[in-house]
Amino acid sequence: MIPDALKDILSHDPHIMSGAICFAGTRVPVQALLDTFDDGDSLETFLTGFPDVTRQQAHAFLHWEQNEARRVLGVQAAE
Repeated sequence: MIPDALKDILSHDPHIMSGAICFAGTRVPVQALLDTFDDGDSLETFLTGFPDVTRQQAHAFLHWEQNEARRVLGVQAAE
């Protein structure tokens, strides 16, 4: 399920990438961004490897993710 705050950033289609949640307008799953960071690589590395994803899309997702973590932990959200 895609959160309302990310409806313009992410998409889901059961016929594209086996239904993985992808960045809107691309076939790039969000998991690819998370895996990039898990591997110790930077956002720049991700954007170079997946040029169909815009910096704005990646930043919007990361901002949402950080605020979601803050919400769960009871820490003030970033603006």
